[in-house]
Amino acid sequence: ISELSSKHVELAEQVVSVGEEVFVKVIDIDLERRRISLSLKQANEAVDVNGTEFDPALYGMLAEYDEAGEYKYPEGFDPETGAWKEGFDTQREAWEQEYAAAQARWEAHKAQVAKAAEAEAAAGDDFGGQVFSSEVAGAGTLADDEALAALREKLSGGNA
Repeated sequence: ISELSSKHVELAEQVVSVGEEVFVKVIDIDLERRRISLSLKQANEAVDVNGTEFDPALYGMLAEYDEAGEYKYPEGFDPETGAWKEGFDTQREAWEQEYAAAQARWEAHKAQVAKAAEAEAAAGDDFGGQVFSSEVAGAGTLADDEALAALREKLSGGNA
């Protein structure tokens, strides 16, 4: 059972179903024990269902920074005017599609949080969270140490 909720959970099925797609936060990758620890609760705590501002980088949109730590704007975008330069329609359209996809994932995450809040309210105090660690084995999973190490490296931004 994972960090599924702020309330007590007896069975994971009280919160999630097999095959259901949910947003989680990776809280640990243990290469020695070949486990990945995930938290639904922590992922949901970071979202304001009534919020209007979101960080597209948290929802799959690449954010690049230069050596000085300054955000690198997409090719063809003029940060001084806040507009796209002429002749960069293809880049603008690609960026807008990426942004729309990230925003759609954020909206889906907000819906997940709202659904979880409704379920917790309906269940009363008999609902909750614990820590989840899953064995990583078998086909279709991160079955080898190299894949786990690569995932850890990617998620830590190359600082693993």
